[in-house]
Amino acid sequence: MSTSSPAYLPTLDALHLDVDAHLDAFLRRSSAALPENGPLIEELWRMISAGGKRLRPAFCYWGYRAGGGSDYDAIVGAAASLELLHTFALVHDDIMDASDERRGQATVHARHGVSVGVLAGDLALVLADSCLLAAGFSADPMRRAMDAYQTMRQEVIAGQYLDVVVAGNSEVTEGEARRIAVLKSGRYSIEKPLVIGARLAGAGEEVVGALAAAGEPLGEAFQFRDDLLGTFGERHSLGKPVDSDIREGKRNLLYARTAAALSEPEQSLFKDGWGSGESLSESDIERLRSLVEQSGARASVEELMIELAETARARLRTAPIAPEPRAALLALAELSINRLV
Repeated sequence: MSTSSPAYLPTLDALHLDVDAHLDAFLRRSSAALPENGPLIEELWRMISAGGKRLRPAFCYWGYRAGGGSDYDAIVGAAASLELLHTFALVHDDIMDASDERRGQATVHARHGVSVGVLAGDLALVLADSCLLAAGFSADPMRRAMDAYQTMRQEVIAGQYLDVVVAGNSEVTEGEARRIAVLKSGRYSIEKPLVIGARLAGAGEEVVGALAAAGEPLGEAFQFRDDLLGTFGERHSLGKPVDSDIREGKRNLLYARTAAALSEPEQSLFKDGWGSGESLSESDIERLRSLVEQSGARASVEELMIELAETARARLRTAPIAPEPRAALLALAELSINRLV
């Protein structure tokens, strides 16, 4: 649907379809302009169309509406760029984690090799920039949005770098784990999409600041849900192995809290087993999961996730925004922490 009416309130499904339609057309144009990139673009579209809820575009859209914006076509184009940015992060993350499956399909590097995977991820990042800049906004709001966009991209890379640095360190603190969660996923999933949308609408700093203040704790809660699903989720929902975080040895908050809470000999068993890859049997995996439960880490991370989400909801309730975007953002907050994928 195409409309500039501020009365139009798309459902998440409708927005999802419009974002995908925009991406399909944009990627077709990009492939036609430089056919040599066609095979890489086909791989990107295969990944995008395989699944995902388009939460980042949704937060960008409703940040725009919260900021007073009403040009539907333009914000759909800008919001779609965040799905390309997300695809860049996923493609490279899969390479770093040696993951062969994503959204129920083979990852790009599993199909075509690491070199093609790197190039596909690079292309997704470049195309994300092009998609945002081509959305149709005037210079001043685009400049203000680009400030947040550029910071967001650096934060994603910083978070990924820290994730790599701590991968071989069994002594990861809670503070380190939470910092990685915020940088690697939290800010680019929720806070910065809200800010980018609001700035594209020309919103003042009071609105932008209120949305950022709500997005920060919600983004962290979002990543904790991801960590919980990565250890205790169901394969048919996630579209990838549910033991991958354990085999890869993710140094997330679940790990940090479990390692700190256990006593010997369980602590050594946990640290030695977590991240042992394919050498872990199914019974080993179940034992490690049980130690996360036994330590109280699962329950405490779930509790923290709920507390952070409630902080975000409380800030949205008092934010200086209209009722419609407030209701939509509160619904998105619920979806972010209650999702199964």
